[in-house]
Amino acid sequence: MAAAALLLSGCVKSAEEKEIKEVNNETVLRLEGYVRPIDEAKVKTSIAGEIEIVLKRNGDRVTKGDVIAVYNKRPILIEMEKVRAKIRAKEQALGHYRKGGGGGPENQAVIDNAKLQLQKIAQLYHMGAASKIEFDNAEDRYLTLLVSEESRRFSESSQYKSRAEDRGALQEYYGELARLQYELERINIIAATNGFLTNFKLQSGQSVSDNTDIGEIVNIDNVIVYGALATGLFPYVKEGQKVKISFLTTPGITRMGIIDRIVPVVDPQLGRMVIQVPLKNPNYALQPSVKGLIEVSLSKRDQAKVRQTYYESDKRSKYVDDKSNINGDYTKMQKY
Repeated sequence: MAAAALLLSGCVKSAEEKEIKEVNNETVLRLEGYVRPIDEAKVKTSIAGEIEIVLKRNGDRVTKGDVIAVYNKRPILIEMEKVRAKIRAKEQALGHYRKGGGGGPENQAVIDNAKLQLQKIAQLYHMGAASKIEFDNAEDRYLTLLVSEESRRFSESSQYKSRAEDRGALQEYYGELARLQYELERINIIAATNGFLTNFKLQSGQSVSDNTDIGEIVNIDNVIVYGALATGLFPYVKEGQKVKISFLTTPGITRMGIIDRIVPVVDPQLGRMVIQVPLKNPNYALQPSVKGLIEVSLSKRDQAKVRQTYYESDKRSKYVDDKSNINGDYTKMQKY
């Protein structure tokens, strides 16, 4: 039993071995890949509100900056006018506070003078040199001034409090006006890139929330083929290298391309490094997520290194395998 398990384990191919093939007595690398648009972008709502008119339909070609849909701006304009009226009222109230006032040190000097007069008349009254009426009048004047000053100070304190509250409210109104202005500047939903509008669902009169996905823009005038490269084969694949790609389509499509970029960081979904091969797509035959096999030719020197590193001559036949090696979900693969 242990011998059988050992025998079976010896037949398990590594990730690198699965990508090594023999074609016409040549050792090549055959990588799995899939098609992605040259560019793509989400279409999102720009603010919360009601859509007034939809200018584009699902499947339409759009150019970056095109208006896709327009919000109803009337509710925003009405709200802005209400806020402006509140601002005017608060500014008038603050202007009234500035015009008001009076009192202060001048009032205190009058009160101090009335107090001295009362003290003098009180002395004269006790000496019999002033009448009771003169004393009462002096006392009434002093007390009246005290009450008046206390009332003025209380009123002034209330005004300070009201002024602070009005200033706080004014700042809130200015903030609300800025928010409404921000929304007014975003009543158009704009295309973020060139391409075709897909998965687009929006109707006139529809109420929407802010920052909600309502479609996508996909540019497939050109595409990028992403290939999965086992880490051990990295030394044999270089940017600028020509490759042949056989797409799993009906009818089959074969295209030549050049490796434009190699990402040496292993993609978490595939467990592989990633190569990128850009291709023109004039007839849109290469659609997103179409799979293909990327064949990388090797120099004689690299072929010898690969054979020496990964398999023995008497076991070469077990690597002649055209079947798919990776069953990953390519749509979840990272975009680099």
